[in-house]
Amino acid sequence: MEKIKIVLVDDHKIFRDGIKSLLSDDSNIEIVADFSTCQELYDYLKSNNPDLIVLDITLNESSGIEVSKQLKQFYPHIKIMILSMHTKEEFVMNAIKAGVQGYISKDSSREEFLDAIHSIYKGEDYFSKSVSENFMKNFSRKFHFEQEIMANKELTKREMEILKLLALGLSAKEISEKLFISIKTVDCHKSNIFQKLKLKNTAELVHFAIKNKIIEI
Repeated sequence: MEKIKIVLVDDHKIFRDGIKSLLSDDSNIEIVADFSTCQELYDYLKSNNPDLIVLDITLNESSGIEVSKQLKQFYPHIKIMILSMHTKEEFVMNAIKAGVQGYISKDSSREEFLDAIHSIYKGEDYFSKSVSENFMKNFSRKFHFEQEIMANKELTKREMEILKLLALGLSAKEISEKLFISIKTVDCHKSNIFQKLKLKNTAELVHFAIKNKIIEI
């Protein structure tokens, strides 16, 4: 088996050294480089081709999320794993949208960290247990909130979908393009939503969505 070539990016040298020590006795893994800034990483990638980049989500001059987006745009073949203390849903969702293959808590055990590396190298996605539990707990809570609102206010699934998009600031035209329906249909659903929820304007709709955890700010 060829060694898994890994690059570490974290603005704390002591943490990078700790990771290198943690992985040093796995003969299938090689830390080929480690950096404190994303610019150093970009310079390295001009002439090198690692298998996996392990990123902290918070870097001095950027975020791991933004770096991941850049990497996926210019180096789509390189796998990315976020290593972070932040396990809230918003961080995980943003990482997934950025195209990462894994998200691991810095509280994870050595065994879980190694399992994540090998799984991602094989082409699988990997999220540490604490991240998965937190994500699913929040997802479940939001799902039940939405189901309760749909039942109590008699909103249809489509109306709930449009309610979310309106609360996020999308125009009727943008919603029509996103959902492949006419602007007239969007306006009709919007009118029904306002009537059922007894809302007077968009500001009240946004307030309702935030209060009922349909969207987060």
